[in-house]
Amino acid sequence: MKDLRGTASARLDAAPEACTALLAAVDRYPSWHPEVIREAEVLERGADGVPLGARTTVHVAVGPLVRDFRLLVSVAVEPGRRVTLTRVPHEPTDPERFRVDWLVEAGPRTSLSVELTARLDVPRFLPVGAIGDSLAQGFVEAASRALEGSSPNTSASSS
Repeated sequence: MKDLRGTASARLDAAPEACTALLAAVDRYPSWHPEVIREAEVLERGADGVPLGARTTVHVAVGPLVRDFRLLVSVAVEPGRRVTLTRVPHEPTDPERFRVDWLVEAGPRTSLSVELTARLDVPRFLPVGAIGDSLAQGFVEAASRALEGSSPNTSASSS
């Protein structure tokens, strides 16, 4: 098992509520970030229609590492503030972890940031330092494009 960590952020012209709605709709991730989220099937929805759990396929391709991770994730939403996707372990002793924390902050421009943490079965010989930041940056850039389009004033930066 190897630990992956990454963070990225962006400022964009979108309402915080629109940000959390996009990020909570995990079944739509393949439409705006197909390079990484290959499949997402909602398994359970809350009374408000927001997904609570989903089966996903996360595609990681960095250098010689190319692998699909099939993950069952729970979705927790604080409207206008935070969306958290967390891998549901197969059993209590399951060591693999995957978590994506999206934070949405209102201001003159909405601030969108993501923190990705994972412990995945990655070959021992592969350095993973840049993989986490690369995944986080890709998520933020894709979400920014989905919320604002490809406007040149969208600035995403790694933190």
